[in-house]
Amino acid sequence: MNIYADSRMLSKGLIGGTVSRHAGNMRQTANQNNVFGKLDVPQDKMLRFHQTHSDRIIRIASDADALSRISRPEQDADAWVFSCGGWGGVIQTADCVPLFLWDETADVFALAHCGWRGVAAQLPYKTVLAMKEAGAHGAIYAWAGPHIQSCCFEVQEDAARQFSECSVIYKEGKIFVDLNAEISLQLRLAGLNAADIKTPYYCTCGDKENFFSWRRDHIRQNLLSFIYKP
Repeated sequence: MNIYADSRMLSKGLIGGTVSRHAGNMRQTANQNNVFGKLDVPQDKMLRFHQTHSDRIIRIASDADALSRISRPEQDADAWVFSCGGWGGVIQTADCVPLFLWDETADVFALAHCGWRGVAAQLPYKTVLAMKEAGAHGAIYAWAGPHIQSCCFEVQEDAARQFSECSVIYKEGKIFVDLNAEISLQLRLAGLNAADIKTPYYCTCGDKENFFSWRRDHIRQNLLSFIYKP
């Protein structure tokens, strides 16, 4: 099992990242809990929601907020924003972008499930605004975990029209979208410095050894991404 994470985030005391396919299909909660057990992350402190490729954000500012969510894992949303420690959030992906965000003190941190529809709905931008409303201090940093890259993300014209021109690639009669470019643009518009945004090139569709991919396999198998502050 490999965990892909940003060292800048880990240095702030946050625990998290995206887990490779070797840990199993993360549609099964038992597999998620097995990962948490190996990392000494308390599984009863990890919150879940029902992902819908939306721009809905759940804010956790207190123990009461978190406890109210434990009994409602079916609630629709696609991003977490935390402004209290002792809790963490989980998302699942199979080509979508797991977007990790945190401020200078890691007092405010976030994890967003950025499918292309969520990105088109400005979820990265809105998540940063939610962090600022939650009291984020100083600079905000971003890291995009493994997801489908522009080499493999072919779309039709109707989908391409929902993105900025700089994020759309026309090649050999086909249309591709660069989600990294689109997310980076939104984050810069939200006030992040370009140097603080990291989008490493891990392609879920192109790397079958390490990642599940819906686009490649059309099988319902998901990767786990999570963020937690002790």
